[in-house]
Amino acid sequence: MIKKLEKELKKLNIKRAKLSKFLSKQNKKTLSANQRTLLFEQKQAMAKYAKILKLRIKDLKEAK
Repeated sequence: MIKKLEKELKKLNIKRAKLSKFLSKQNKKTLSANQRTLLFEQKQAMAKYAKILKLRIKDLKEAK
């Protein structure tokens, strides 16, 4: 279970990094304000999800 969660976290972190890089390169001409807002919210949700995965991994390791 721990390995599965670690793999999921790794994939999520790669996606988060790609999204951050994408957002840093965008300007008002390439994305609408609504799209920028939604992508920012998506990035925040991904960060929260990553935090929860880390906590689950930690909890499972401590339970051993």
